[in-house]
Amino acid sequence: MPKISIEMGNQEDLTELQMCAHEFIDFVDDFELNLRKEKYFILTAYYLKNLSGILLAEKQISKTDKLDTIIPKIRLIFIFVNPTYRRKFIAEKLLNSFIKIQRKRQVASVFIKLPRKYKKGKKYLKKHHFTQINTSKNEVTLERHLWYDFGLCLCDFIDDEIYNVLN
Repeated sequence: MPKISIEMGNQEDLTELQMCAHEFIDFVDDFELNLRKEKYFILTAYYLKNLSGILLAEKQISKTDKLDTIIPKIRLIFIFVNPTYRRKFIAEKLLNSFIKIQRKRQVASVFIKLPRKYKKGKKYLKKHHFTQINTSKNEVTLERHLWYDFGLCLCDFIDDEIYNVLN
């Protein structure tokens, strides 16, 4: 099986990103501006050292208007694999690497908004543990929870002072 490598993308990759996925990038509002402002999380996939796929996400969402929005989330914008390299598990490798990185960063969930008619995309993401959480006239929102322990990584919430009082 040929080696697929996954790497972090950045603004220096702009030309390659546009060549690989121009039809998707054209639909992302202010892509170049936001790329320069480092608002994106990008993973690139290389198959036999050729750029073959891209995962684009908006960096961590941090709103504070209600409890469920202060939990760290990231918005997946798209996963694109060049048609020449499809059926080589590149999308799986991109998505799995993305999920693994977001768990390490203690992101609580990943969500994506898709056109309502994009049945293949919904089916693919549901296969990868995304669930539909919202539907509007033109789009659906899918989400994958990464925290199953309410975000508690360690049981270090007992302060030394409390510990001393109890002893």
